[in-house]
Amino acid sequence: MTRKTWLIVLCGGLLLATPLLARADAGGGNGGSSRWDTSQTKQASPQRVQAEYEKGYGYLKAGDYKKAIQAFESVLKEHPSHALAYSNMGYSYRKLRQYEQAIALYTKALLIDPKLAEAHEYMGEAYLEMGNSTEAKQHLTILEQLNPTLAEELREEITRHDKRS
Repeated sequence: MTRKTWLIVLCGGLLLATPLLARADAGGGNGGSSRWDTSQTKQASPQRVQAEYEKGYGYLKAGDYKKAIQAFESVLKEHPSHALAYSNMGYSYRKLRQYEQAIALYTKALLIDPKLAEAHEYMGEAYLEMGNSTEAKQHLTILEQLNPTLAEELREEITRHDKRS
């Protein structure tokens, strides 16, 4: 290789690597760990994430859905692959009758964990509340394989819905 060709290859490689270096330096890539300075990277402890999740779940159970959403958002900032946080935030939005937001969150939960039975149940219920029993039945079919008890609950909801329609 000539010196000129070598320099072109070297410069091209550096240009391609620059975005990767920038992400690593900003705490991105490699799960926030890198060879570069990570002193500005905020690492959440699993205990803190769990405590925030439990706080959100407590709000959800108490019916304070807006506070539950805030707590689950906090969990997801620290742990963006927490499928249950997405699912329970979706539940909170559904209870606030914000169905499109709820469906989007259930979908994110299921992208992370396709076997998360609660997300299938809640999504089925959301579709029922939107008047779409066909979509609800699709989630029932999946739920029957994952959790027969939750499937029975959704089946009863679908039956009640279909009798009213």
